[in-house]
Amino acid sequence: MRTFYTSDIHGDFKSFMELLQYVEYNPAGDKLIIGGDMINRGSQSAQVLQWAKQHHESFPDMVHVLIGNHEEMMIWFMNELSPMWMEFGGDQTISSFKKVFGSDRGWDTAEEYAIWLETLPLIYEDEYGIYTHAGINIGESKENQPRDIVWINQKELLELNEDILQKWTEGKYIYRGHNPVSTVHKKGQFVQCDLGNGTFQAGQAALALVDVKKGCYYRCEKDGQITERVIEDF
Repeated sequence: MRTFYTSDIHGDFKSFMELLQYVEYNPAGDKLIIGGDMINRGSQSAQVLQWAKQHHESFPDMVHVLIGNHEEMMIWFMNELSPMWMEFGGDQTISSFKKVFGSDRGWDTAEEYAIWLETLPLIYEDEYGIYTHAGINIGESKENQPRDIVWINQKELLELNEDILQKWTEGKYIYRGHNPVSTVHKKGQFVQCDLGNGTFQAGQAALALVDVKKGCYYRCEKDGQITERVIEDF
């Protein structure tokens, strides 16, 4: 069984599908962890959420979907707690829902998905690693992580006490997105996996699908070109 991790799809359903097709992904035989920020900025957020929800429900032991800060903003907006979602791509996400589900059903369906998003876990762990969107809080147990970990930046993580972090992780690497980087690489105990999809300009932005056990990743450029690369410093 292979184990894949991807994060920060940001509505780029096309690149996501191209990566899965390239590796001949089998939902019944391969584990897939989606590390949040599935929505906003891209034009196909509804399709990404629809795929993730359907596959998680059909293969609950093989498809694990985590929440990111962009999903958290959507939840806040739908619960009338904060309008900031619209400042960070919420309008594109609503447009995609209207396109997929119809202008009359778009908002209602988005609200239904927000209810589902609110149930998603903050982290996932298996024998190979710990997976999250942005970070972890080593002051709390893995089962009792606070929701604000979806906002943690790389700088804060690299300042954590290494001895306490090693004990908390039991020596496992932590796979994360959230902070855009040019290559998937290991820094300290963290594997940085966000290649700036929806953030970097054309020619630099890409989406990564990390093969955890193999120690490599597949990089999909905006033009659809896919290359296999080794995780740096792994």
